[in-house]
Amino acid sequence: MKRIFHPGGSVVTGSALADAVMDYAESLSGRSQVDMVDIPVLTDGGLPGRAQFLIGASSQLMSVTSEPVLRELVEGRTTDDLRRRALVGTDAALVGWTGDGLDSPQFDEFDY
Repeated sequence: MKRIFHPGGSVVTGSALADAVMDYAESLSGRSQVDMVDIPVLTDGGLPGRAQFLIGASSQLMSVTSEPVLRELVEGRTTDDLRRRALVGTDAALVGWTGDGLDSPQFDEFDY
């Protein structure tokens, strides 16, 4: 889980969702554009809810790991949509990389 801080406060959502929002916000910023996103969140009472907020060229977002909860918030369709939208206008949008090969031996050579 991650908490996304924005000028109006913060929301807790799944890690993959938060990462996708941040990637999309960065992409929009580079294009001098804004967009509204709608993501699943946990309310202050720990119940599922939704949050909508404007991201893009003037976004001031920060995402940090949040306190553990019973289960990770996952919404694959929303995550995939945000990632797809982040690639609009880039060379990567033409390729469609699936992440295959990350477990290849050559990646074991690097000392992180």
